[in-house]
Amino acid sequence: MSLVNDALRRAQDAQKKSQATPPGPQFRPAEPVAAGKRGMGMMVPIFIAVIAVGALILFLQGRQKTEARQPMPGPKPAAPVVAPETKPPVQPVAVTALAPAAPEAVVEKPAPVPVASAPAPALKLQAIFFVPGHSSAMVSGKTVHVGDNFKGFRVAAITQTSATLVSATQTNVMTLEQD
Repeated sequence: MSLVNDALRRAQDAQKKSQATPPGPQFRPAEPVAAGKRGMGMMVPIFIAVIAVGALILFLQGRQKTEARQPMPGPKPAAPVVAPETKPPVQPVAVTALAPAAPEAVVEKPAPVPVASAPAPALKLQAIFFVPGHSSAMVSGKTVHVGDNFKGFRVAAITQTSATLVSATQTNVMTLEQD
């Protein structure tokens, strides 16, 4: 057996000697790629951008709701009417004349004039922006939505051609003027 093993070793040694290494640069073996950071490069900025856009949308919606809840500026209350200074009632005075046939004269104070309440403000429908469920109208230069209060009126309805404003004493249906 040793003769067989010796022959095999000699054959292998002869093969190794006949195969010379070719001249040229020697390359290092390839290193395995580290896993883990691959694919996460863009995920973090995209996630932050989505969060920022969502926060901006929520902020704008909250701001619109807050503006809708604030009462609309209406007419300023009129200055209180102060009654003229009251004096004791005037008693009729008898006037005697030197002439024997002169009738008696009675002096009376004129009745006070009642103070009229302020007339309703003049409202003019200028435009309608009709979007079902989210319509708005421009009344006397101010944009109003259904449910808003404007100059003592509440906006009850907005259609494609009219706007209805309601107060405690009257209902005002305004239509667009045709030129």
